[in-house]
Amino acid sequence: MGLFQKFFSVLCVVLSVNAFAGPADSVMALSKKWFDSGKAWSLNFRARVDYAGSPESGFQSGDLLVTSGDMFRLRMAGMAIYSDGKNFWQWNKEQKQVLLKLLEDMESNVHPSELLFKYLQCKPLFMKQQEWNGQKTNVIVLDASQYDKEFQGMEVWLSAKDASPVRLVTEDRLGNVSTYEILNLKRQNKVNKDDFVLKPEKGIDVIDMR
Repeated sequence: MGLFQKFFSVLCVVLSVNAFAGPADSVMALSKKWFDSGKAWSLNFRARVDYAGSPESGFQSGDLLVTSGDMFRLRMAGMAIYSDGKNFWQWNKEQKQVLLKLLEDMESNVHPSELLFKYLQCKPLFMKQQEWNGQKTNVIVLDASQYDKEFQGMEVWLSAKDASPVRLVTEDRLGNVSTYEILNLKRQNKVNKDDFVLKPEKGIDVIDMR
């Protein structure tokens, strides 16, 4: 292949990526606008983790309610985490107890609800169209370099209808791939603060560690 042919091939690739990056930027802007139009958001999810170098996979499902001010409610089988923006409650069914701590003392630097919004802070690299669960979606591969301590790759699947997320795929630094299927995502115009405070059932011990 001559020099001109090589240059032309590279130019075609660059133009192709840029052609998809433009529409991807527009779709990402619509997705941000979708979230901006609500005060709180609720969803159900199914998560699968494919572990690097292992045939084993982990599965989890649950529901999430989140709003601004670090307020969220995450419920999964056998456990739940609530945060009112200042305190957080962690309930464990097997231990039959609730731990009450300050939000700033959470072991993780990122609370569970933030994963839903991380993709909005990433720059799109390119986009393709693909069908998912009977609906048309825009699959956007993202530049996750600003989260390089956590992820080496990220892509989001957005509904072609309203740009809301329906699927999120991340790859961590160890090569573990997590896939989140987002179901029944809804915007809420009102926020009830009581929804973010865990009220233990009778007989459940609350250990105050604040």
